[in-house]
Amino acid sequence: MKAQFVSKFPNVRLIRNYLDKHKAKEQEYIIERSILLGREDFIYLREHLLEYDKNITQYKNEMYVDKNGVWHVIMFCSITCDIMLLVNSEGFNYARYCAVINNGGEQIEKRFAISNRYPKKRKK
Repeated sequence: MKAQFVSKFPNVRLIRNYLDKHKAKEQEYIIERSILLGREDFIYLREHLLEYDKNITQYKNEMYVDKNGVWHVIMFCSITCDIMLLVNSEGFNYARYCAVINNGGEQIEKRFAISNRYPKKRKK
């Protein structure tokens, strides 16, 4: 799988705005670990990407780029959101490189709906 990774952005909103206007180089990646966060923890992480995070610190040895150029990342997700964050810290304690993956507005759990960024298409 491939995703567009960007570096040193403080929050997800700025990453999305940047990727709407610019094309970042797509990198092939492998998810080494998936971490399911609660709503508040996920929102805090996506708004404070350049701050210390205990999960990133704990698993920073699992995030690297191998000799073939494949990125080994950690995926952060929440049951209440329609996006997932792919993080490569490069040995740091924060999300140095990050990619935002969305699933077209479909929440993991239908009863939780907090995003209107990707509304469903209207039926004709």
